[in-house]
Amino acid sequence: MTGEKQPSDLAWYMSGIWLYFISTGIQGVIFPWIIAIVLNESSARVGIAQMMMMLPMLMFTLFGGALADRLELRNHLRRLQTIQMIPPLALAALIYAGHLTYELILGFGVILGILGAYVMPARDAMLTRVAITSLKGNIQRGVALSMSGQFLGQVAGFLIGGTAMLAGAPALFVLQSALLAGAAFTTSRLTPTPPATTSGPRRSQLSEIKEGLVVLWESERLRPVVLMMFMSGILFMGVFMVLFPILVRDVYQGSSPELALINMCFFGGIGLSSFTLSRLRPIRRQGRAMMLAMCTGSCVMVIMHFGFSIYVVDLLALCWGLAAGVSMTQSRAIVQETASPHMRARLISAFQLGSMGGGPLGALFMGYIISWLGPLDAVLVPVGLMVVLWLSIFFFTSLWNLEAPARGHAPAASAHGD
Repeated sequence: MTGEKQPSDLAWYMSGIWLYFISTGIQGVIFPWIIAIVLNESSARVGIAQMMMMLPMLMFTLFGGALADRLELRNHLRRLQTIQMIPPLALAALIYAGHLTYELILGFGVILGILGAYVMPARDAMLTRVAITSLKGNIQRGVALSMSGQFLGQVAGFLIGGTAMLAGAPALFVLQSALLAGAAFTTSRLTPTPPATTSGPRRSQLSEIKEGLVVLWESERLRPVVLMMFMSGILFMGVFMVLFPILVRDVYQGSSPELALINMCFFGGIGLSSFTLSRLRPIRRQGRAMMLAMCTGSCVMVIMHFGFSIYVVDLLALCWGLAAGVSMTQSRAIVQETASPHMRARLISAFQLGSMGGGPLGALFMGYIISWLGPLDAVLVPVGLMVVLWLSIFFFTSLWNLEAPARGHAPAASAHGD
């Protein structure tokens, strides 16, 4: 009926976010559970597997950003999410047929990582346009809403993934594929958006990628943000990706439910703090909020070192997630506010490369540190390095004094820097 109110772009976008990240939450429990617990691989091989699953995202995300700037975003994103349905179905069939191996899981993780590298910049570039049309240009709120959906959706996925011992991996991979189909449908309901790059001679993707990297590095607003996120990825992401599965297996003798609960606490904390930020006025001192939030991760790891019960670890993971939600929301908002429309996807992908680039190194690093020192002592190594990083960022960059621009006066980065 013509008189019925139709769902807005924001409603369709957020529905897609929830469906997509419920599916990734399931994967986030199933993959490490299979590798660390079902296959009983060593901590070093768990670290190698987590590194290999992240590398494709890093290798291809810049190409994903350059491609997203050239194409109409709605159809581009819908096609990618449709293709993403296929690998989980194939993996379910192979596991059901009895072909579960370390190499099989690794191979499918790489495939999903490549596809994710093209999905991420298209999805995030679409967010800015949705915020402009549906949230009156309040980009901080749009980023906070998106992140709350992303991480609370992952919590729901972790809860489902925690049933792996009962439901079995094949059934959960089929469910993951169905959720991705739903995400593709919600994406198809968004308003079409014209390509960001529509004029001028068509250049190679490498030239466009180089332009985005140069702009990011020359920007006084973006460079310290990326440096902070890259280094914290090395120190903290490896702890989350490698330490928690080993901690659950070797210290607390747990399985998929315990691993899922830790994941739920951490990502639930990110989602809750992001949602809270979406209901508050935008933070003015963005850089200061990021740096103070980073201190929480170090405090959590120091307490974790003492080997308290698994329930204390869950509480610590929640506190860490609450702080991480602040730093992640503000770093993404800074990029969204600073990027000019014609190269937004490229800058977002370059930022994502920087913020996730430390992850594979951190996973490999933590895998071997845990093998050498044990899981409880290994957490103190990144704590000491984070102190050095924090002081270096404070004294040698402008991040501590970075503030949000006035509404409607965002300092857009261009091909000539700030």
